[in-house]
Amino acid sequence: MNASPPSRPAQIAERLKQLRHSMVGWLDLQALAELQDLLRQSPSSSEAVEIEAYTLLLDLNTEAPKALRALQRCQELLNLAQALQHPLCEAAVWRVMQLLQSFLMLHPAALHSAGMAAKLYADAGEHELEQMMLESHNYVLFHAQMYEELYASCQSQLPRARQSRNVFCCRLIWGAASAAYTLGMRCPQLQQREEWWRQARELHLEALALSQTLQQTMMEAISLLNLAVVEASLGQVPAARAYLDRIGALTHLDAHRPGWEAWFGLAQALIELHEPRNAAQEEAAWGGLLATARRLLDGGLNHAAAAEAALRTINHLGRQRNRLDDALWAMETLLDQQLQARQALAQNMADTLSVALELPRLRQEKDRLMEQGFALEQSLAQRNQELSHALAKVQAEASIRAAAEAALQKAHDELEAQVRARSAELELALRTLMRQEKQLALSRMVVGVAHEMNTPLGNARMAASTMQDQCQDLRAQTQLGQLRRSELDQALNRLQEGSELVDRNLARAGQLVERFKALAISQHQEAPQQLDLAAQLRQWAQAWQARLPGPDFRLDISGLPERLAWQGFPRALHEVLDQLFDNSLQHGWAGRPQGWAGLALSQIRTPGDETEEREAVQLLWQDDGPGIPAEHLPHVLEPFFSTRLGQGGSGLGLSTAHSLVCELMGGRLELQSPPGQGCQVRITLPRLPAAAPVPAWPDHSAQPD
Repeated sequence: MNASPPSRPAQIAERLKQLRHSMVGWLDLQALAELQDLLRQSPSSSEAVEIEAYTLLLDLNTEAPKALRALQRCQELLNLAQALQHPLCEAAVWRVMQLLQSFLMLHPAALHSAGMAAKLYADAGEHELEQMMLESHNYVLFHAQMYEELYASCQSQLPRARQSRNVFCCRLIWGAASAAYTLGMRCPQLQQREEWWRQARELHLEALALSQTLQQTMMEAISLLNLAVVEASLGQVPAARAYLDRIGALTHLDAHRPGWEAWFGLAQALIELHEPRNAAQEEAAWGGLLATARRLLDGGLNHAAAAEAALRTINHLGRQRNRLDDALWAMETLLDQQLQARQALAQNMADTLSVALELPRLRQEKDRLMEQGFALEQSLAQRNQELSHALAKVQAEASIRAAAEAALQKAHDELEAQVRARSAELELALRTLMRQEKQLALSRMVVGVAHEMNTPLGNARMAASTMQDQCQDLRAQTQLGQLRRSELDQALNRLQEGSELVDRNLARAGQLVERFKALAISQHQEAPQQLDLAAQLRQWAQAWQARLPGPDFRLDISGLPERLAWQGFPRALHEVLDQLFDNSLQHGWAGRPQGWAGLALSQIRTPGDETEEREAVQLLWQDDGPGIPAEHLPHVLEPFFSTRLGQGGSGLGLSTAHSLVCELMGGRLELQSPPGQGCQVRITLPRLPAAAPVPAWPDHSAQPD
């Protein structure tokens, strides 16, 4: 007896499942034709939403404006998928949104989308797709250059992945090793750099053993190449050459794999550079490394990591080998690459703003739809009156009355359908309006970051350019034999001053980046601790007393018991209170000969689960400054809101403090500024249980080459 063929709905579901697991590329034309054919087969609503999402991605052609429009459409598809309550459909839309956001360099949004897709796939039991989204999550972080988060995330996932010993485990090991290698490359101290590289070597050795166990030839070749790069960076030439020779013995390798040629060329250049040789050969090897770096700079996104490694190697070794011009060129090129990346991000934000300019038109459309709805309501009321009058006239005739009632019901249903259609259009317009407002808020935040970063980076570039001119003048005088010792000392002093200026401004830029990253609570890797809160506050108060601007300024601490055992987050709490003290210094006491601030502690009880209450402490910080103007009070907790933007105020302090109190410590922060009474900040912190769980931070990893 022959088995009956599967039904058409079953065939559509199976074909869509195959595409879901196999479609990875941006421009897979065969997959695009398959999706278009599936749309002609009358799929279900959830299947149609998933197919349209994939079609948006495959029909992108790497055009930024088109990607932005596709992202807007994905938001609408996401609302449909959530309304349909179909996890795989919603996960597919999140997956496509992550790829579009990555293309537009909206890295935080892309990380969120990848995490949502991975969770939905996990809930649906699709563990292979879950692992695919975790790899996409790593890929986003890799190109966002968030290597510390990559290393921590991969290390947190590896214990579970090592139990399965599969391809995903090997990719996680690669991610941790790639992060360790890059973090080492970015360390200025040689000892720390080599320690990171040794960690990368151990991880790559583990990946090599696993790839051999899995009999994955290409994965084995990648592990060998990674080991060759690490050993060459450490100066272990024989070991590096041995790994390259082992690659040559393998067969069926894909030499056109993205990034393969870049890292292979870099490994060969590093080996040539570290081998013992005469002066001519050493000069040729150095020239080869410079040529490799320039070639990698033209290789696009797939060569970006290798290009950075080559430039940083030139910078480190150039300073060691007295090739200061090449070292300076490498550092300037790195800064140029970072500037170009920020310019590309700014362009994407400009495109987003152009879409936001459609807001007035949407509001006009909303008003027009409301007027039409009002006209429909009036028409409906008038029609009801007419039908009621006609019905009163034909009450004597049963047949006429029945016909009139049928006509009335039909007209009523048609008008209600029109009203529902107009209501749906209004709802869609409102959702679009809310989306544009969110995009506008994101743009304002990005403009704040760019504004703050421009000053230190501009100063650093100006100082570096001046140092380059001075080096050229010094070299010219040296060649002419006209250099006097006093002139040499003056030139060295100017170079030292320029170097210190570059260092200060780059440190300032780094501080701004760290403060911006601090908005994400996942940066605060702190577990709850048992501490004496009273003793801790006294210790902090002593440090604040030492920072008072003069003898006429006073800081009072009140309400502290002799000892107060507490389970909480001391590092985060210190950061919050230190920010409040800085606000009093910079805003409350600026330009004043005297001032006062106070910190008061009290123990209270707050509502807990159900009807029970739980213990809490309340910290009240206040000063006698001018306070916060009423028009600024609703905005001071927003990131980058500052009345001193560009004058030393980044607008991140109170926003970070609010995030730490509310999201990390589970408390509440209230801000008040009564007229003539300074500024008051009230912080309420609940007591954590003695065995409080450590918050589950989001994973951060990167996709290895």
